[in-house]
Amino acid sequence: MRTASALRGTAAIGLLLACLSGVSPGHAQGQDSTPGQRNLLVMAELLPGRYDNVNQQYFDTRRKLPETEQHRRVHTIIERVQAPGFGEHVFLWTDETQTAKGIQRSNRLVTLAAGPAADEVTMKRYYKMTGEIAKSALATLKPVDLARADGCDYNFKRRADAFRGKQVEKACEFVWQGEKVYGYNEMSLPPTSLLTEDLKYLVSTGKLITGPGSAEPYWMERARIFHCYVDVPGVGGGRDVPFKRHDNLELHDKGGSVTFKTEEVVPREVYLNLQAVTWQVLNEANDNFNRNSLVLYAYERMPDGSMKNGSYAFTDPDATRIGINQGWMLVNCALTRRNEARPEM
Repeated sequence: MRTASALRGTAAIGLLLACLSGVSPGHAQGQDSTPGQRNLLVMAELLPGRYDNVNQQYFDTRRKLPETEQHRRVHTIIERVQAPGFGEHVFLWTDETQTAKGIQRSNRLVTLAAGPAADEVTMKRYYKMTGEIAKSALATLKPVDLARADGCDYNFKRRADAFRGKQVEKACEFVWQGEKVYGYNEMSLPPTSLLTEDLKYLVSTGKLITGPGSAEPYWMERARIFHCYVDVPGVGGGRDVPFKRHDNLELHDKGGSVTFKTEEVVPREVYLNLQAVTWQVLNEANDNFNRNSLVLYAYERMPDGSMKNGSYAFTDPDATRIGINQGWMLVNCALTRRNEARPEM
């Protein structure tokens, strides 16, 4: 007859073997999610941000592309919001597009959900026919309150370095500016950017009526927000000289700009611009490779619109701080606010 201690030992060995074989007394393995359910969480984390195609728009012009193939400048802000009527993963997507008549602003609600295929994530888009979707209305807003074109959803699948979403061919049909049109667009979401299309074709003729004639996507690079201040004059070296600080200036690094007037006896208008330049051409005849840079422009804007009494500084595109001192003014920009900077050795 086995002793109580021997029985306890046998039970312990049995429990250990069960755990090693993947079987536990109260739980079982084999509860994997679908790839789409995992990709949904990654996309929901990756999508929010600030995007701008300033480099694409600049180099379209510099390359002297035909006007019909050039991209307009677009600034996009995507923020996660709470809108219970639309599910768990909801985003407010705002576009600011430069047109001949000035900045045109529009927004929409975007939702993400796993499916329909096991490896897919579906993006649905909801619009307000007139005006913009107000944040104050999100708590009570429902899908029936907004417009959505059937067949225009994007089905995303993960690729090696990005999520790629496509509309079903010829399924996205709707009336736009009195014409029956269809869209057949793609969207890509890598970690550093967002590539979008806005291609509409006439159902009657197949003619492309919106978007660049090349059908090339908008290359929306992810932007970072820098917190800046300007001192006038640009005191340096700890000298005890009176100066006026213009603080709490925010610039995003994909062409963000700001202007303000100094408080001097004769006020001057200061113009700042910050741009992480992604080169798309070589700028030397010897084939040397020109590297991308983060560039800070600081000038005095004259009454006729020209820029004088300034210069620019540049550094690595991933730098977290950049500054310039021109004597009459000093500019200091950093990703981290000064009051949030932590002590270091």
